Amino acid sequence: MNFEQAKALRFQQWRSTLDDHDFRLQNPEAHRQHLYAMACTLVAEGLIDALEQYDMNEMANAAYWHAIEELQSHPVRYCGASSYAVVACDGVLTLGEIRQTIFHARRENEDEIRITYDGKVYRDDTGANLVFNPSGITARIEGLMLTLPDGRLFDLIETGRMILGVIHQPTEDPDMYRALIDAAQVALEGRDLNAYEKMRPFIDLAKFRTCPVCLDRFDRKDDCLTCSGQGFVVKSPGSGLR
Repeated sequence: MNFEQAKALRFQQWRSTLDDHDFRLQNPEAHRQHLYAMACTLVAEGLIDALEQYDMNEMANAAYWHAIEELQSHPVRYCGASSYAVVACDGVLTLGEIRQTIFHARRENEDEIRITYDGKVYRDDTGANLVFNPSGITARIEGLMLTLPDGRLFDLIETGRMILGVIHQPTEDPDMYRALIDAAQVALEGRDLNAYEKMRPFIDLAKFRTCPVCLDRFDRKDDCLTCSGQGFVVKSPGSGLR
C-alpha cells in the first residue's frame, strides 16, 4: 500500500466516523473529540498536514453544532452513558436498573451476590432493544419508554450519566439549572464551542426541561402559567420530552 492509498483509507475511516449519525446524537461531545483525536493521529503519522487537520476539525465542529440543533427539536433518545431506573408507568413496580447498557433486575435482597448481568441493551437506528439474560426475551426501548413483549410499559428515569469519565447525578436545583442554561445560551450565540460542550451534558441530564408552552422565550415566559415564569418545568416520565 503506497502513501496515497494509506491516506485515502485512513481518511475514509475518519469520514465514516463523521457520518455516524447515531454516535453523533448519542454523545455529540465524544463524537467531536474522537474526530479530533483521529485527525491528530493522522498528522502524527505524516498522512496529513496541519492545514488538512484544521479543515477536518472545522468539519467536526460543524457536525457538532448540527447535532445540537437536531437534539433541540427531537425527543430525547436512550443514552448508553446513562443509568436508568426502570419503573412501571403506574409507579407500582420497579423492574430494575440499566447502568451503561447493562440491565440488573431488582432483587428483594440487595446484598445478594450477582454472578452475571440480567440483560443488555443493543441500539439500532430508531431506538434500542433490551435483551434479557438468559431467556433471550426482547423488550423494545423507544424514546425513554420500555415495552415488554406482554405490552406492559415502563419509564426509563435517568439517575446518572458518565461525563468525561465521571458519573454525575441529575441537577435538582432550579437556580443552578437557570444559571447553566443562561450561560450555555451565551456560549451558543457566541459559538463558543469549548464552553458550550462543557455545559450541555449537565443541562441534558438535569431534572428539568424547557417549558413546552413558552419555550423559555423572554416575551412569553413571564405570563406563562405552565412554568410560573421560570422558562422550564420538571421532566415528566413518559412524555418523551425530557
